[in-house]
Amino acid sequence: MTSFREYREAMATGMPPDHQIPSVPSDVVAFQGMRAGFISRAVAASIDVLLVFLTVLGTIGVIWALSFIVGDPSDVVSDGSQGSRIPGAAVMVLFGYSLNWAYWTIGWATSGRTIGNLIMGLRVVNYQGKHPRWIGAAVRAAFCTLFPIGLLWVIPSGANRSVQDVVLRTSVIYDWVISIPGFRKPSTPVPEPTKAI
Repeated sequence: MTSFREYREAMATGMPPDHQIPSVPSDVVAFQGMRAGFISRAVAASIDVLLVFLTVLGTIGVIWALSFIVGDPSDVVSDGSQGSRIPGAAVMVLFGYSLNWAYWTIGWATSGRTIGNLIMGLRVVNYQGKHPRWIGAAVRAAFCTLFPIGLLWVIPSGANRSVQDVVLRTSVIYDWVISIPGFRKPSTPVPEPTKAI
């Protein structure tokens, strides 16, 4: 595994552009392209949901702080509660679900990955082996957001596929980023053998 320091030094000495620098240990490359199991997928989804939850909490904090600047001081109820300074729980839950749907849709439609997928070395692919298109990603994100328990089907499934994968013909595969973009070794053409005269 090449460190960032070694990469910088190689670039400073004029490393050829076709030099490939692996960024993961060689023992995990054997799993590249295989369908991911329950634990990897659950951890990736948990990371994504945690990021969305923190975003929702941050939004509540910003709304609450702004309410003191633009709001009416009389909004504080006599019992000391904040009254209408922050949205109700139902509004924030709906906002959280909508944000989670949008986050997964954008991640899966643009690269097949979210931050959780990237950390766990996963990628969502369709039946053609490519990342889903926008409509497919939006439907899958809605399905996963509204029916997260479908992920449990990965455990008894012999093919490591969730309910969402079976219905929508998608898969979640191991796909670690194994080289620095722009430094993949191009395929070199094999020279034709010379004929003896």
